[in-house]
Amino acid sequence: MEEKKNRHITLWVILILLLITIAGSVAYIYHDKSQQINEEDAEKAAWLKIQKWEGMMQLDSLENAIAQYQDTFIHGRHADMVESIRQKIETERKDWQTARMSDSVEAIEDFVRNHSDSYYRNEANRKIDSLSYIEATDEDTYDAYERYLDSFGDGIYAKDAQKRMDTLDGGTISDKETEHATLTLQRHFNALATSDRETLVETTAPVLETYIGMTAAGRADVEVYMKNMHTDENRTITFVIKNIIVIKEVSEHVPAYEAQFTLEEQVTKGSNTETLNFVGNARINSEQQITSLILSRN
Repeated sequence: MEEKKNRHITLWVILILLLITIAGSVAYIYHDKSQQINEEDAEKAAWLKIQKWEGMMQLDSLENAIAQYQDTFIHGRHADMVESIRQKIETERKDWQTARMSDSVEAIEDFVRNHSDSYYRNEANRKIDSLSYIEATDEDTYDAYERYLDSFGDGIYAKDAQKRMDTLDGGTISDKETEHATLTLQRHFNALATSDRETLVETTAPVLETYIGMTAAGRADVEVYMKNMHTDENRTITFVIKNIIVIKEVSEHVPAYEAQFTLEEQVTKGSNTETLNFVGNARINSEQQITSLILSRN
């Protein structure tokens, strides 16, 4: 009787242990499966975040999302695609750095054409905008700013460009315009003094209203005048422009400049130097070419 009772107890113990084992296994399997599902959900969420920032072209956020994914899901379902995106970013970064450092509109436009869906396209467009405006300011003409606005009507510098166009059209002369007119005259007289035919041509219009006593003078007439100045090879000539005043006139957005000045001519032959003074009046077109030049002995 006692032996039978012990057998029953043993069977119950075995049964209980078996149930505990089964329950543990089920719990383990459930936990493992649950953990796997959680990891898949987390990996999917990380991948969706990458897709989100890639679609929005938010490069900093995208790179952070890629780094987090690759640190956490080394063998994730989308690991190969994530690595492909990372490599694309690295390639574009190198190309962009080369284009950006060139400070060339053409180079950056080439980059945009070659990387139409680039992560740097917004930065590239801003750079083109900025460089185009710098080109306009270097030229500093109504047409230059108008060309800028044609391309960048909503550009970063659109208001500045329009303001400068209004100023240029209003007849107010800038320091740069005064400098350009003065330089044109100085280059012209230096060319006369040194028999520099190329600069002489650059600084005169094809036809001049008046040129030191000649009406309707052409460039050939100006060259003849220059050659007559140097019939004596033993003398040197130097011109100095002084007291220049430049006035601007604007017609249909095109400026023209009138310069009033005094001119000192120094003629040196041997140890003798003769100084002559003139009152000058010149007209200069928007292309920085002299269209009229009158000198009167002072």
